Amino acid sequence: MTLLGRVAFCIAAILTAVSPLRAQGARLSLGDIVEGSLASGETHRFAVNALELTLVSLRVESLDGSLDPVIEIFDSNDELIHASDDFDYPATRDAAIQAFVLPKTSTYSIVLSGHAGSSGDYRLYFLPGYDVLALHDATMEKTKWKVVLSDTAIDISESSLFAVELQGFARSALVQAEHFPQAQDLYFQATFHEVTSAAGWNVGLVFRYIDNENYHRLLLSKTGFWRLDRFDNGERVQLKYWSTHPAIRPGEKDFRLGILASGQHFDAVYNGQVVGSASDSAAPIAGGFGIAMRSDEVTGGLMSFAVLETLLTLPTRVNDRILFPQRVVERQNYLMALDLARKQLAPAGRNVGFVQPESSVRHARAGVPRIPIASQRMYEQFALGASLRLGTAGAGNGGNGGCGIFFHFNDDNHYTLAYVTEDGDFGVSRRSGDAFEPGLYGKRSATEDPQHYLLVIATDEEMHYFLDEVYVGSLESQPRTGSIGIAVVNYEAVDTTCRFTDLWVQSFDE
Repeated sequence: MTLLGRVAFCIAAILTAVSPLRAQGARLSLGDIVEGSLASGETHRFAVNALELTLVSLRVESLDGSLDPVIEIFDSNDELIHASDDFDYPATRDAAIQAFVLPKTSTYSIVLSGHAGSSGDYRLYFLPGYDVLALHDATMEKTKWKVVLSDTAIDISESSLFAVELQGFARSALVQAEHFPQAQDLYFQATFHEVTSAAGWNVGLVFRYIDNENYHRLLLSKTGFWRLDRFDNGERVQLKYWSTHPAIRPGEKDFRLGILASGQHFDAVYNGQVVGSASDSAAPIAGGFGIAMRSDEVTGGLMSFAVLETLLTLPTRVNDRILFPQRVVERQNYLMALDLARKQLAPAGRNVGFVQPESSVRHARAGVPRIPIASQRMYEQFALGASLRLGTAGAGNGGNGGCGIFFHFNDDNHYTLAYVTEDGDFGVSRRSGDAFEPGLYGKRSATEDPQHYLLVIATDEEMHYFLDEVYVGSLESQPRTGSIGIAVVNYEAVDTTCRFTDLWVQSFDE
């Protein structure tokens, strides 16, 4: 079969794969769209086989306005790992999970239900990258693509199929998609087919394209390495030098290559899996899209390939920002740092700078005794996370004891405390003088589970608190600098032990 024949066959297969499913209970693949109807009290469950680090988004729309959808993701052990209800109540009751990196290779279950027994028709999107399908080009008509940059002759098939030949020594070309909208935060993906060359080859994606001297470019080499660059007035700025990942198969001729751009954070995606990340110091700007190619730099020669389809997904935005997450899934601290940048909760390119593997504090009287952690380190803006095990033994007739992390500590009368107690109290409050100021406070049902996960994100404008992966509230803030530590939070006399593991800090300070 010729190259063009293979292209035609594969396009037919793609068009079949992305056709909407019409019934619940099927297995989902990235790109699927499901329509269905939920009766009161009913749940619909879909199975997803996925590899670790697969980047997905889900969105559930109520088609008739009567359904208040809830979406949940469970792993193969039936443990809840993510969920969404109303992402912008009361403007909409639709649910969405944006740019979520699946934590392990597993068979996942996507479960849909109606909040408070609501019922009605729905549409579920299961997409790569972000949750809004902006454009899916499965025909790749030549008339919609334009060669805007080339230092050699480039041959594009005269048929409606996008097949390219490029020849020369270290020659480059860029083909722009004129029919794609401009975007700043985005996920752009292309399916490459039969990428061949007698020597090496480089193919990739162009995004945030302004003109021939200002754009971003992701390249993948035949040897399985990728790099990311920004071109600024014609000068190449290296954002990520040649890097590889075990998921990339060197020499593979058929693959999907994607790029997620979220503010100044970028994820390179190969066959659906995140294979690396990068950051940029330049302010993000909206631009267009294209396909990039570069022939071998050592021996040159002829390279050829086809692009079977391209796809663009965009994030849902609320108040001109991407969705604030209702949950942040606990991961290893360096993965948490990337996830916060991906969600634009933290600046891009800031690594975890401090980790305390284990620490503990115990107290048997009422009060807030504290143990400093690395007291010589001062933090202003940061993300601070920790796992803890809370244990209490009643003094007399028992009492309500808890644990917390403190930050912006200057002295015994000036610090901020985030906490959780055995009876279900939680909050964030600022100590000023001999009392705590009114702050964030809530109460949930008490649980016998002593394990908790605390995450605080503090900026000069606001503080966000996530407890056991769930967002529980925010406070207005102001610029403050101070040290951090751990604390017992006893409402009354009770013997409380707080054991912390993997306490980490990602500083946002310059």
